[in-house]
Amino acid sequence: MKRGDIRVLVILLAVSFALSGCAQIKDKFVRKPKEEKGIAKRYRPVREYDVRPSLELYTKRYIFWKNWHKELLSVLGDANHKKKVVAAEQGLSNLLDMQNMLVDEKAGELQKLIDEMAGIETALKTEKVTRGTEVRMRKKLESLGRQIKREFSYNKMRGYIRGDFKNK
Repeated sequence: MKRGDIRVLVILLAVSFALSGCAQIKDKFVRKPKEEKGIAKRYRPVREYDVRPSLELYTKRYIFWKNWHKELLSVLGDANHKKKVVAAEQGLSNLLDMQNMLVDEKAGELQKLIDEMAGIETALKTEKVTRGTEVRMRKKLESLGRQIKREFSYNKMRGYIRGDFKNK
C-alpha cells in the first residue's frame, strides 16, 4: 500500500466513525428518566405493645442515663459542640423516661434535678462554653450525677415504680 492509499483509508475510517456516532458511549453518560413502579408500597400497621413500667425497664433507662452522663463529662472540654448537645439531650431524655416510671412522690424529687439538667442543656445549646463555664458546668454535673446515683439508683427504686406510665 502506498502512502496515499493509507491516508485515504484513514480519512474514510474517520469520516465513517464520525457519521455513525457513538450511540453506546453516549447512552452511558445520559441520565435516563426514573421509572415509576406501578405497585404501591403497603405498610403494615405497627402493633401496639403493652409495655408497663418495671424495675427492669427503669434499670435500662438508669444505665443509659449513667452512660450518657459519663459521655457528657468526657466531651465537655472538647471543641465538638454537637457531641456535647447530643449527650446532654440524651441524658435528659433518659431522666424524663425514668421520671415517668416513678410514683408522684419520687417523680417530684427527680423533677428538681431534671430542671437543673435542663438548665445545663439550654446553656450548652445557647452559650459559648468558655473555660470558666466549663468548670462550673462540670462541678454542677458531677454534683447532679452523685445525687441521682445516691437517691435514684435502681436498687433503691424497687417500691417506687408505678403500675402504668405517667403520660398515658
